[in-house]
Amino acid sequence: KLTPDLDNERLLIEAKLDGDTKGMVLKAQATADGSLASEGEAKCFGPNAVMYLDFCDVRTWSPEDPFLYDLKLTLESDGNAVDCVDSYFGMRSIKIVPPAILINDKPVFQRLVLDQGFYPDGIYTAPTDEALRNDIKLSMDLGFNGARLHEKVFEARFLYWADKMGYLVWGEYPNWGVNHSSKETLEQYLSGWLEELDRDYNHPSIVGWCPFNETPGNQNPELLRLIYRVTKGIDHTRPVIDTSGYVHVETDLYDVHNYDQNPETFAKAFQPLAEGGKAWQNSPDKDAPYKGQPYWVSEYGGIWWNPEQKDEKGWGYGGVEGRPKSEEEFIERYRKLTETLLNHPKMCAFCYTQLTDVEQEVNGLYYYNRKQKFDPAKIKAINSQKAAIEK
Repeated sequence: KLTPDLDNERLLIEAKLDGDTKGMVLKAQATADGSLASEGEAKCFGPNAVMYLDFCDVRTWSPEDPFLYDLKLTLESDGNAVDCVDSYFGMRSIKIVPPAILINDKPVFQRLVLDQGFYPDGIYTAPTDEALRNDIKLSMDLGFNGARLHEKVFEARFLYWADKMGYLVWGEYPNWGVNHSSKETLEQYLSGWLEELDRDYNHPSIVGWCPFNETPGNQNPELLRLIYRVTKGIDHTRPVIDTSGYVHVETDLYDVHNYDQNPETFAKAFQPLAEGGKAWQNSPDKDAPYKGQPYWVSEYGGIWWNPEQKDEKGWGYGGVEGRPKSEEEFIERYRKLTETLLNHPKMCAFCYTQLTDVEQEVNGLYYYNRKQKFDPAKIKAINSQKAAIEK
C-alpha cells in the first residue's frame, strides 16, 4: 500500500508479507528517470513492514505532467534477496476546499465523461490492451481530463494507462439490481468493494470513490452510511461519494444528475446556488441536506445522435421530439449545457453522458465501434474553456 504525503515530501509504504519473516528486512528504492530519488529499509514485524521514503524536490503527478517514480521492493534475509517486486507510484495530493477540489493544492475542474467500458464484441471485455489505452485517448481528444468508470470495476491495465496519461478517474462498483434495503446486501456488497479498494488503492489516477449509483428512496440509509465510513477508514486521502446522484446520506461531495435538454431551464436549476441560495437536488424530500460541500453535476447531456438509425430501438435523453435535427444543433446544445457548468462559480466538476454508444443507448460522443460522430476539435474547444473555479 503506497500513500503519497506531498505536504511532507514523503511516501508511506505498508507491505503485507507472507510466511516466516523473522529477522528479515524490507528495502525500498525509488528512482526518477533511472536516477536514485530515495531509499529506505524497515525490519519486518510478523506479516508487515512499514516505512517512509523521504524526497527532496518532489516531482508531482498531475494531468499536465503525469510523472511516475519507479519503485523496487526487496525482501532480504541475512543480506540475501528472498523476494523482489517492481512497481511505480505518483506523488500527488487531493484536498477539498469548497467550492473546489484541489490537486496538488491547485483547483482543478474535473471535466469527466461517463465511460461504461463496453465493447461491441466482448461487451465487458476489451479486445486488446491497446483498446483500453485508446478509449482514454478518444476521451482526451474531446477535451475531457477524466471519467466516471461507471457501474463496473475496470481492468487494472486501464488504470495503468490512466496513470501514465494523466487521466482522472472515479472508482465505482456495479449496484444495478441490488436490493438496497436488504440486510444481506451489506455482506454481499462489502466484500467485493473492499477487494476493489485493495487492488486499486495505489493508482494516482483515481481521485475518488463512489460505491453506489442512483439508489432508491426506500433504501436502507445505514447501508450507504456504513460503506461510506468503511471506505473513509481505508482511504482518508480521497473524497468519497456515498451514491452518485441520489439518494444521499453522508458524502464528501454533493453531486446530482440532470438530463434536462433545454439549456435555459437547465441553467435556471443551478442559478440559486450561484447566488448563495439553495442547491438543486434530485430528491429534496429524501436527500441528505446540502452542507456546502463541493457541488457538481455528475450526469448530464446524454443527447441522442444517431442519424443513420432507421428504427426506434435505440434511445437517448430528450425523446423523439427532443432530438437535435442537425449536427449544428447538437453542438450548440452541448455548448450551452456545458458552459452552464463551466461558468458556475460553485461547480467543481461535470460528467457528460457518455463516451460511446452502448448497446441500445445511442447518446455517445462516439459510435459503439469508436467511429467519430463529430469533429473532436469542436467538442474539445468547448470542454477546454477555463472554468470559473480555475480563474
